[in-house]
Amino acid sequence: MPSAIVEAFRRIERDHPDRPLIYLPAAARVTTAAELAGLSATIRAGLEAAGIAPGSLIGAALGNRPAAIAAFLACAERGHPFLPIDGGTATEEISHIGRQLNAAALMLSTPASVSGFQTRQVVAGHVMLAVADEPPSGPAHNAAVLKLTSGTTGLPRATLTSEAALVLDTRTLMDAMGIGADDIQIAAIPLSHAYGFGNLLVPLLLQGTGIVMREAFVPQRLPEDARAVGARVFPGVPFMFDFFAKHLPPDGWPATLTTLLSAGARLPRPTVDRFREAFGLKIHSFYGTTETGGICFDGGDDVVAEGTVGRPLESVSISLLPHDDAPFGGGRVLVRGRGVVTSYADGTDPDVFVDGGFLTGDLGAFDSEGRLVLSGRVSPFVNVAGRKVQPGEVEQVLRNIEGVADVRVMGVADGRRGEHLVAFLVMRTARPTVVDLRRFCATRLASYKIPRQFIFLDEIPLTARGKIDRAALDAAARAASTGML
Repeated sequence: MPSAIVEAFRRIERDHPDRPLIYLPAAARVTTAAELAGLSATIRAGLEAAGIAPGSLIGAALGNRPAAIAAFLACAERGHPFLPIDGGTATEEISHIGRQLNAAALMLSTPASVSGFQTRQVVAGHVMLAVADEPPSGPAHNAAVLKLTSGTTGLPRATLTSEAALVLDTRTLMDAMGIGADDIQIAAIPLSHAYGFGNLLVPLLLQGTGIVMREAFVPQRLPEDARAVGARVFPGVPFMFDFFAKHLPPDGWPATLTTLLSAGARLPRPTVDRFREAFGLKIHSFYGTTETGGICFDGGDDVVAEGTVGRPLESVSISLLPHDDAPFGGGRVLVRGRGVVTSYADGTDPDVFVDGGFLTGDLGAFDSEGRLVLSGRVSPFVNVAGRKVQPGEVEQVLRNIEGVADVRVMGVADGRRGEHLVAFLVMRTARPTVVDLRRFCATRLASYKIPRQFIFLDEIPLTARGKIDRAALDAAARAASTGML
């Protein structure tokens, strides 16, 4: 069956080959529809020349570059399930993900030795193809995209997302947010994450919505980038908006950049208030998960209570299941809809795919206007600048350091990034230096998963009931950050 996304892009390329789709201010160049199609064709030819069978999984750690979009397009054309991986992911983690999910090949942006894969060739520009040492075993993944997530309880796994779900989610979001083909969006969030994939990459291919893109969030350049191309939409995460509310751009806020979207973590009310006072604009909360796509959107202009994420999107229904920690009249959020996936690629966590929907780790209630207000989470995720980190994954890495007797990782409040990670270590032997700890983590974890603080303790504090005393750990982290330890 032909790909709906490929067919939509081919119409754009045919009717408007010179249409600018990707603005690259750092390189002072633009990628047109015809150029993106040409890059996709080159990548597709490279896959064919390497003998990669259609239908096999392809992973891609390409960062925020045109090649990431072209790679997805090439895979859609050849029928490859596509696995986007964060560009800053350590090679050891890329290897683990690729082997765990039976990837036939990986596309990388820089030369790297990835265990279990052999680099064969440069297929296009900065895109290097690494082919699996052993052919993938087991059945092919029945999905267009495998989106990486930590689910609700454990280490990273991948959802099986169909193209139909991708298209439905994108069209629903673009309609609710009022984003059209002639708009230009700021691509400051990673294309590899579900948020960036659904709000930036797919709209570009499906309806020709352009993006202005740098390889990382550069706040000092963002306002001038928006002015240069007339960008109207800025999908971001809370710490980005908080930065601008605290550091006003010298030339003011770009006049065209009026649709501001925040997702990935709770948007603090003080940030909303400061931003509105400074620029006269409201930041709109968007709530979604990797497993469901978009769930709610706060599209109104009125100021709402913190944690309010808006009304359910079209074709989405929400039920609140009873939970001890939920607010009065609320519960744990269960999401149903045509965009909700039905399983993870490895078949784990069956308890969250229940009653024809996905049981999130979020707690909340509806207000008098029918808007969902989130009050907390069931699971112990840490939100680092809008990216969810499972502390258990970081703890597993740190336990491999020689001499570590015990370790706990937790998040503490951070005014700029929402939260940051703190690692508490109990040593059997001499304490390693912080530099050595960070070097060890850097080869095994993505940069945002590396703890900002390392605190050495004689023992991990416990409560009278024998549970980890998180209050004591939080106090230790705050004392350390103020130089008291």
